[in-house]
Amino acid sequence: MIHSRKFKIWLTSFLIVLVVFLFYRIFGSVGVIRISRPDYGIGDTNALPGGSQAGQVGQAKLEYVERARFETVDPKTRKLRRVVGFEKVLHKSGNEWDLDKPYMNVFQDNFRCNITANTGTVELENVEGGDPAPKTAILKGDVLVHVIPDGENRSESFIYLKDVAFDSDRSMLWSNNDVNFVSADADLMGKGLEIVYNNATNKLEYLKIKKVEYLNIKRLAETAGDTKKPAPQSPKAEKPAEVRSVPDKPAAVKESAQQDQDKEEYQCLFRDNVIIEYKNEVVLSEEIAIKNLLWSQSSRPSQEPQSQQFEQSPQQPQTEPQPSSPPQPQDTERPQEKPQPPKAWREIPVIATVQCDGPMIVKPLVTNLYDDFKPDKFRGFYQLSSKLFYKLGQRNVLIGQKVDYDVASQTASAIGDVELVFYPQIETSKGKQKVPFIISAKEGAQFVVPDKVATFNGDVKGKFVKQTEYYDEENVFYGSKLIANLSEKQGSGDIMPAGDISHITVLGPSVRLESVRTFEKTKLSHVRLKSERIDYDRATDDIVASGRGKIEYGNTVKHPGRPTGQRALDKPCYALVEGFTRLVWNTKTMHVQATSEESGGIHIGYVPILDKGYGQRVTIDTRRIDIDYHEPIKGRAQLKQLKATGGIVYYEQGRYEFAGKELAYNATEDFMTVSGSPEMPCMLNGVFTEGIEYNLKTGAASAVLSGGVGIMPVRE
Repeated sequence: MIHSRKFKIWLTSFLIVLVVFLFYRIFGSVGVIRISRPDYGIGDTNALPGGSQAGQVGQAKLEYVERARFETVDPKTRKLRRVVGFEKVLHKSGNEWDLDKPYMNVFQDNFRCNITANTGTVELENVEGGDPAPKTAILKGDVLVHVIPDGENRSESFIYLKDVAFDSDRSMLWSNNDVNFVSADADLMGKGLEIVYNNATNKLEYLKIKKVEYLNIKRLAETAGDTKKPAPQSPKAEKPAEVRSVPDKPAAVKESAQQDQDKEEYQCLFRDNVIIEYKNEVVLSEEIAIKNLLWSQSSRPSQEPQSQQFEQSPQQPQTEPQPSSPPQPQDTERPQEKPQPPKAWREIPVIATVQCDGPMIVKPLVTNLYDDFKPDKFRGFYQLSSKLFYKLGQRNVLIGQKVDYDVASQTASAIGDVELVFYPQIETSKGKQKVPFIISAKEGAQFVVPDKVATFNGDVKGKFVKQTEYYDEENVFYGSKLIANLSEKQGSGDIMPAGDISHITVLGPSVRLESVRTFEKTKLSHVRLKSERIDYDRATDDIVASGRGKIEYGNTVKHPGRPTGQRALDKPCYALVEGFTRLVWNTKTMHVQATSEESGGIHIGYVPILDKGYGQRVTIDTRRIDIDYHEPIKGRAQLKQLKATGGIVYYEQGRYEFAGKELAYNATEDFMTVSGSPEMPCMLNGVFTEGIEYNLKTGAASAVLSGGVGIMPVRE
C-alpha cells in the first residue's frame, strides 16, 4: 500500500473539509459590531431616517450602510476571532440585505481564513434576548476561500466556488456548481457541495462533494518554498465606534472532559469507479474509505497564556488584550485585489491522482445516517474495459471491491474480492521480459504498512504466465491464506502494494501448485505440487514445500514444435513423487532436494507413454532425492543428474530390481549406477553384488563384482 507519509493525500482531502466547513462557522453569533458610514457631516446625520423598509440589526434600523464590520471576540482569550463585513448594502427589505462585495476573515491559533465574493444576500433573524444571527445566506460570484496556515512547512490554500448557500434551520451549507481547491500540496476539481452541521453536538455530521473529477497530490519542490508563509496572528480587538456588546463569560468546564468531547473520529469516502494512480502503482475500487481521521474542534493550545479581560462597566477604562507574540499588521479589511496562487505551484509535479465517478464524503466514523450505497459487482483484471486495461499498461494494480485505510494503525484492508497484479522481470528465450503475476482472494486482504506485510485470505489464487519459443507456461498456486513480506525499493522509502516482495508464504490446509505448458492450444505437460505450506524467499530464490507432499507430472504428447532427439525423461510419461515432508528448490543453483522424516520414505513412480500403450512401470523408494538441472536455452529446463540416498529400492517392471544405499543417474550419458554398504548391501534382482551399472540407452544392466562401480573403490 502507499506509504503512510503518502497518505497525506487523504489528510489533505480532509483539510478541504475543514476549510469549506468554515463557511458555517463564519455565520455564528455576533460579538462586537462596528458600523462605519460616509462622512456627511454632523448636520447631515439626522437626515438619514430609518424607514419601514430599513435593514435592522437587533433593535437598530439602518437606512444606508457602507463598509460595515461585524467582529466576534473569543469570550475566554478576548482575541478577535472573526470579522464579517461588506462594501455596502445594495438593497434591503426588513431583515433581508443584498450586499456588495461581502468578505469574511476568520482567525485561529494555527491558521487564518479570508473569504470574499462579488455579492451576497443575508436574511437576519432577531432572537429575543440574544444577538442577531443569519437565518439564510447566499454568496455569489467568484467566491474565494483563502487559507493561510501557521508554520513554514504548511501551504496556503485557495478554494474557488461560483456560489454557496447557507440555511440555519437545516444547519446546512451547499453549492450545486464547481468546487476547485488549489494548494502547493494538492489540487481538487469537483462539482456540488453539501455540508450538514449538528448545532447540539457542535460536530460536522456530513460533507459531500457530489462528483470528484480529480484530486492531484503534488510533490513539494524547492520552487514552492516561498509559498509557505506563517499566518498573521489574530489582530487586537479595537474599541468599536458606535455599537458595542460584550459576550457573556463562559461557564467553567473541565479541560480534560472538554478535550474528549471536542475530538471526533471521521472517515473520508471516495465512491464509484475510484482510481488512485501513484508512480507505478494503481488502486481500483468501488469505494475507498480513509478512517480514523481525528479532528478536534478546539483550536486553542493546551495552555493558553493569561490575557487581560475587557471590563463590563462602561465607566472603567478599557484594557487591550496582550498578545502572546508581537502583533501582525491589522489587515482585516477586504483586500483590494484577490490573491492568486503563486506561479511556481504550476511547476510542482503531480505524484498521485485520485479520480472517481461518484462523490467524496466525509462523515463521523460512528453515525446514524442512513447509507444505501451498494458497490457494483467485482470486476477482475481481465474483466476491465479495454480502454482502462491499456491505460494501466504494465503498472502494478490493486483491485478491491472496497478498500479501507486506518490512519491510526496505518493498515489498509481490501474487503471481499481482491486482486493484486504486478510485473516481475524474468529471463526468457526472448530476453528479459515483464510478465503479469496476479494474486487473488475471496475474503479480502490486509496491508500493514509499519510491518511491511500483506495478507490475503480465503480461496487464495496466484497466477503467473510466461511465453517461450517452444511453449506457453501457466503457473497457478492455490491456498487458504497468503502472507507476503514487502521490502523497500532501492532508492525509495515507499512501501507499495505490489512493491518488491521479499518473502511469500502460502498456507493450507491444502496448498496446491499447478504448472501447465501448451503449444498452439495443445496441452504438452502438467505438473501438480501439493503440500501443507509453500514458501518463497526472494533473497535466496528458494521455494520450500513443508509438510507431507506430493508431485504429479503428466507429459502426454510429443512436442510438435520441438526438434527430434529427445532424452528419455523428455518423452511422454506419467510421474509421481510422494511421501516427502520437505522439498527445497533453489532456482539460482537449479537444485531440488526432497527429504522425508517418515518411515515410509519417498516413493517415485514413472510410466512411459508409447505409441500403442504404456511402457514398463518404474519405481524408486528412498529417503532423500537431490536433482540438478540446467537451461541450455533460457526457459527450457533439462535434467542434469539425480541422486537418491539413505537407502534405495529401484524397480523396473518385468526387467530389473535394484537395492542399495545410493543411486546416481547421469542424464547427459543416460547412465545409472547403484552402490551399497555393509549396512545396506547392493542387490541386482535378488543377487548380492558390489555395485550396479545400468545403460538406459541400450537397456543393459550389469553387476560389478570387483573393481567398484565406475570410479568407486572396491569394498574390502
